[in-house]
Amino acid sequence: MSPSAYADRFDGDRAMSDLIRLCDLGPRPAGSEAMDRQRGIVAEAFRARGAEVTLQEFRGVHPLSGREVGLANVVGSWRPGRSDRVVIGAHGDTRPRADRERDPARRLGPFLGANDGASGVSALLELARHLDELPGSPGVDLVMFDAEELVFDEVGEYCLGSREFALRARQQEQAGGPCYEAAIVLDMIAGRGMSLCREGFGRDYATWLTEELWEIARARGSSRFSDDWGHYVEDDHLPLLGIGVPAIALVDLDYPQWHTLDDLPGACDAGAIADVGRVVLEWLARWGSGPEWAGKTGLLDPEGRE
Repeated sequence: MSPSAYADRFDGDRAMSDLIRLCDLGPRPAGSEAMDRQRGIVAEAFRARGAEVTLQEFRGVHPLSGREVGLANVVGSWRPGRSDRVVIGAHGDTRPRADRERDPARRLGPFLGANDGASGVSALLELARHLDELPGSPGVDLVMFDAEELVFDEVGEYCLGSREFALRARQQEQAGGPCYEAAIVLDMIAGRGMSLCREGFGRDYATWLTEELWEIARARGSSRFSDDWGHYVEDDHLPLLGIGVPAIALVDLDYPQWHTLDDLPGACDAGAIADVGRVVLEWLARWGSGPEWAGKTGLLDPEGRE
């Protein structure tokens, strides 16, 4: 089976059902009971699909109260014995407040984060259903990051979960353990009318990876991957770039409902999740076939050569 045909198995409607199920938990800010329940759903789903699951527990500080908050990343590892690995991540926490609402009273309403939170996690859940049959033998980690935005009206620090993940990844590599060769972060990938541009940091510091994803999208005929240059976005790929892992974020910051109470399942599109998920799944399948795949498709190899 070709990598493209294999990637067609990614079911956008099923991912959309997962998105709705996660939103049914209610708001899922870091440190909340709903976030803990979501963590259990994701961990169990990864285990059911053959992953070795690790909870990376750590502590954070609530930016308003100063109290400690218990946090945890969920890591599902397929082929955990492989030393060469790639990571696909998404943040599971929702913004504590809908801080882009113009009416201050509405900012305290229930922010469900259908696109900003649930879309990336739902894509991970659907990807997990196919990794036991992934061609080749690469090691793949799916990661739900905690505390990407434990931030109140810009008070607080971003990307706490991915910082913790990057710290442990560096320690693991320094101790002679596995290392990550590439990372893709999925964030706000379900908006109706979504157009994904090349995010600035990934475009500048992981050019070959950005171009591989966009070349696959072009070959698949996806209209949701734009050739335009996008924003520089503070997202969960930055801590990975900081330890030398080529990392990009697929993120749609032009989503009209961003950080508002209207970020609901009705503003999301199963077709958008499917387009992104199939591109990522095809990239994984091609990566698993060996480094020679880039030359066969006209893409750049991991060293950045043409």
